[in-house]
Amino acid sequence: MRILIVVWPLTAHLYPTLPVAWALQGAGHEVRVASHPDLAGTITAAGLPAVPLGTPETIASPGTVGEHLLPAGHRDRLATALGIDQDGDSDVWATVSTYTLASSRVFHPADGSAAHGWGGVDDLVAAARDWQPDLVLWDPNWPAAAVAARACGAAHGRVLWGRDYLGWACHRIDLRRAELAAAGLPDPVAEIVRPAAARHGVPVDDDLLLGQFTLDPTPADMRLPSRARTVPVRRIPYTGAAAVPSWLGARPDRPRVALTLGATQRMFDNDKVLVPSLLEMVDGLDTEVIATLDTSQLAGQRLPDNVRAVDYLPLNLLLPSCSAIIHHGGIGTFTAAVAHRVPQLVVGDELRVAYAANSAYAVGHGAGLAVDPQQQSVAEMRARFLRVLSEPSFQEGTRRLHADWLAMPSPNDTVPVLEKLTALHRTAR
Repeated sequence: MRILIVVWPLTAHLYPTLPVAWALQGAGHEVRVASHPDLAGTITAAGLPAVPLGTPETIASPGTVGEHLLPAGHRDRLATALGIDQDGDSDVWATVSTYTLASSRVFHPADGSAAHGWGGVDDLVAAARDWQPDLVLWDPNWPAAAVAARACGAAHGRVLWGRDYLGWACHRIDLRRAELAAAGLPDPVAEIVRPAAARHGVPVDDDLLLGQFTLDPTPADMRLPSRARTVPVRRIPYTGAAAVPSWLGARPDRPRVALTLGATQRMFDNDKVLVPSLLEMVDGLDTEVIATLDTSQLAGQRLPDNVRAVDYLPLNLLLPSCSAIIHHGGIGTFTAAVAHRVPQLVVGDELRVAYAANSAYAVGHGAGLAVDPQQQSVAEMRARFLRVLSEPSFQEGTRRLHADWLAMPSPNDTVPVLEKLTALHRTAR
């Protein structure tokens, strides 16, 4: 088979798809990965052919997400029509109504947009028609990939990198269509892809919005309500490759702790406010702290004697020697900690609402604790950290989550399922 994978241009979106891509490639299938040209080097470094969509002059930058936010008043009207204030889904809605919808709009122009803004749609459709893939796997934030699949007759499915926020939105919209209509509001998910679909003569239906199936790496009890057809797959943690530093091979003579705030937060400059409190929290403790913080995050900070700062180190190299991890709550870091059976201290505040579910899942399953530097003193945070580091119950909670993770089908296990779904849904040529 030929498989085209389309990813939104962040490594946090690319990396979760790579083990699936490698499994398909290892089974003898041809795999290509399409995205923004800025991601091409990272894709090829992972051993996969890259399909750059347009040029930096003809396709939007992923850094323009903030320009695509819905106005606050419109979000409020949507929230009222969708009944968000009536239940406990406000955190989910906060993510959907800001990052999720905005990032999906970046590469999907509205009706009447200038011709040069259609690179993320037209180049993708052209690439699919030229190469004729049998299967298109697409990031939920790039639904024009479903348009491209329809245009060439390929089977297609979404490949999630975290919780299914758009699937939840479609579910909520289904429940409240009458209220949306009464408020004079269009379907906010369908409206993202509708102009691209119309441009290429494709109807907007359930398959176009949710795929013919969805590869979902989230644990079953962490998933959001959705009508999507789910194919579970174990998320294999991968955050890039690096040379193994000489100091990492030696067995630590005191507990080693990882401290990371994630690559995505670094990109959007959301995390610097956390650094002073975290460094003060670990200062003077009988631990060896490996902090994956760069020069911008450490600017103006005093590095404690027990902290070693490294600009970047893949967690798969670092975590096997760690007794605990302090992190921001991102799903990739959370999964890496589970895969390596490392108890977690999750740091959160109002900027990290999208990660609240990951933190709650770790805490709820006894695999760690959460802290909020805006609500708790450094002394309180330190006390929680020492509990995570020393109390056996957190290691036991982590062991249970690890067993649940192992019980999910691996990417290799999923290949035969994808082959059968492709045969079922691909249009005869």
